[in-house]
Amino acid sequence: MLVLRNAVKRRLLPVEQMERAGRFILRELTRDPTAARLPHVVLLGQCTTSWLAPVVAAIAWAEGSPSIVSDGEYDNVYQDVSRLDLAEDESCILILLPWNRRLLSGSDRSPRARIEDELSFWRQIWRIAAEKHVGRIIQVGYDWITPGPGGYHLEARPGGGIHTVRSLNNALQEMLPSGAFFVSLDDIAGQHGRQTFYDPRQYAWTKQPFTDAGCYLLARHLCAAMRAVTVGPRKVIAVDLDNTIWGGLVGEVGPHGVSLGETVEGEAFRAVQLHLKGLRERGILLVACSKNNSQDAREPFLSNPHMVLSLEDFAAFEANWEPKPDNLRRIAHTLGLNLDSFVFLDDSAAERELVQQVCPEVAVIDLPDDPAEYVRALSDALWFEARDVTLEDTQRSQYYAAESMRRESVSDATSMEAYLASLEMIGDVRELTDADVPRVVQLLGKTNQFNLTTRRHGEGELRALLSPPGAFALTLRLRDRFGDHGLVAAAIAVPNAEASITKRTLSIDSFVMSCRVIGRTAEHYLMNALLAAAHGRGYAAVRGEFVPTPKNAVVRDFYAAMGFVRQDDSRSRVSEVGSLYERSLSESTVLASHVRHAV
Repeated sequence: MLVLRNAVKRRLLPVEQMERAGRFILRELTRDPTAARLPHVVLLGQCTTSWLAPVVAAIAWAEGSPSIVSDGEYDNVYQDVSRLDLAEDESCILILLPWNRRLLSGSDRSPRARIEDELSFWRQIWRIAAEKHVGRIIQVGYDWITPGPGGYHLEARPGGGIHTVRSLNNALQEMLPSGAFFVSLDDIAGQHGRQTFYDPRQYAWTKQPFTDAGCYLLARHLCAAMRAVTVGPRKVIAVDLDNTIWGGLVGEVGPHGVSLGETVEGEAFRAVQLHLKGLRERGILLVACSKNNSQDAREPFLSNPHMVLSLEDFAAFEANWEPKPDNLRRIAHTLGLNLDSFVFLDDSAAERELVQQVCPEVAVIDLPDDPAEYVRALSDALWFEARDVTLEDTQRSQYYAAESMRRESVSDATSMEAYLASLEMIGDVRELTDADVPRVVQLLGKTNQFNLTTRRHGEGELRALLSPPGAFALTLRLRDRFGDHGLVAAAIAVPNAEASITKRTLSIDSFVMSCRVIGRTAEHYLMNALLAAAHGRGYAAVRGEFVPTPKNAVVRDFYAAMGFVRQDDSRSRVSEVGSLYERSLSESTVLASHVRHAV
C-alpha cells in the first residue's frame, strides 16, 4: 500500500490505471473496522460517474484524507439525493456533476428558458440537500466540448452554445447555497485542452464524457474542493531562495547580481514573487527555508530594487546550512503549527526528495526545470484552494509578526504569570452573528489541537444546530498590546435532549480555539462567558464531551481543569470513544483568566 500511495501522491501512476487503483483502495478501506468513521463522499451526476468516483477516492487517500466515495446512477440525481440517508453521517460531502445534454440540445426552447430549467433543477436539489442537513456541497459547472454549428465567434455571442454555458455557470455561482464550493469545469477543461479532456466516443458508448486524463484532472480538482470545504487550504508555504525566487546564488553573485526583472529569466522569478505576495496577502504564511549564509540571504531584500517581497512578508526566516527538514520542523514549532500545514517550494530535486522522505506530511511541489513554469506548477498543485477568505485570513501574517514580538517578551518576564499579565489581553465575547459564521466554520474545519470533539460543521449544519430554542454559540475576539488576534475561539451549545436527564442541561457541542492563543487563559475567559450565558438562560448544568483524536491531546484534561466532573454514564453516546463531563451551575466559581473585558 505504501508503494501505491507514493505512486499516486507523486503522480507516477499512469492515469489509465487510476480507476483500477481507486477500486482497490476503496475495497481495502471498506474492509477496515474503522471504515464507518471515514468521511463519506456522495457523487451524483447527469453523466456516468462510475469511473470518476474511484479516482477521487485514490487521490484523497494518497493525500492523507481517506474517504468512502460512492456514486449514483446515470442521470438520476433527483432520485438519489431524495433517497440519501444521513442519519448516521450528517458530515458527508455531496458532489453534484451536471452535463450539457439538455442545455445544448437544440430544442425549440430559448437558451434563456433552458438556463432557467437547469437552475430550477439544481435549486431543487440544493433544497432537498438542505432538508437532509447536508452542510458540504460541491457544485461542478457546465462545459461545452465543441463550439457548435455557429463556430467560435457566433457561439460565444448571446444565444450561442458557449455563451449559454458561461451564462449558466455565472448564475450557478451567484445562487450557490451558503458554504458550497464551485468547481469550474469550463476553466479546468479549457486550461488543459478539451481535445485531451473529453472523449465523445466514450460518451456515446457509456455516457461518461471524460478521457482518462480528463477524469484524473477533474478528480484532483474535486479533492481540492473537498479540502476547501473541510480543513481549508494549507497555511504555510516554505520557499527556498536561490534559483527559486531569484536566479543565481546570492552568495556568489551578490544581492544585485541575482536575476530578477529586466531579463527573460528575471521576469520569471519576478512572477514567482508576485504570486507568493498574492498568497501572503490572502492569508497564507510565507517562510524562508534556504541553505545560505544568513546575512547573504537577507541582502537582496534590503538592497535589490527589483525585489517584490520584503523581509516583513516572511513569518519566519531560516537561512543556514542545516538540513531543510530540521529547519522546517523548527519553523513549525515556532509558528505553533503542524507540518501537515506546510507546502514546500524548492528548485532542487535532491532537497525536494529529502523533504518528501523525512517529512511526508509536507506537500512538496514538483518544480519543472524552467523557472517560467514555476507559477503554473504552484497553481496546478491546488493546495491553496479556499471556499472564501475571511478578515482573519488577510490579517494572519500580521498576527504572526506580532507573535514574534510576544515570544521575545517572554524572556523579559520573571514568570509565566508576569508574562501573561504583561500582554494586557482584552477579550470580547459575542453571540454568533451571520457575519461570523464563515470564520467559525473555518475554525471548526481547520482546528485540530484545541478542539474538544473535532466536529466539522458546515454553514448549513451550524445554522441547523442552532435553530432549536435554547441553542446558542459564542465567539471570542482577543487583542493585546502587540496587536489584534481577531476571532480566535468559539463555543457551540445546544439543549440536552436525553430523556434520562431530569434537570435542564446544556451540552457543549464544540469548543475550539486557535493554536495561536493556547496557554494564555483565553479558554478560561470564554468558558466563564459560556457558563454565565447558560445560567442566564435557566440551565441547571452544562455537559461537555472530550473525543480524543491523534492531535488534540493538549485538551485531554480541559474539562477537569474547568471544574467539570467526569460522568460514569454507560448510556452516553461518547462512552465508548471519549469522556463525558458535567458542571453544576449552582457553583459560582469563576475561572481565573488574564483576559480583561473590553471597555
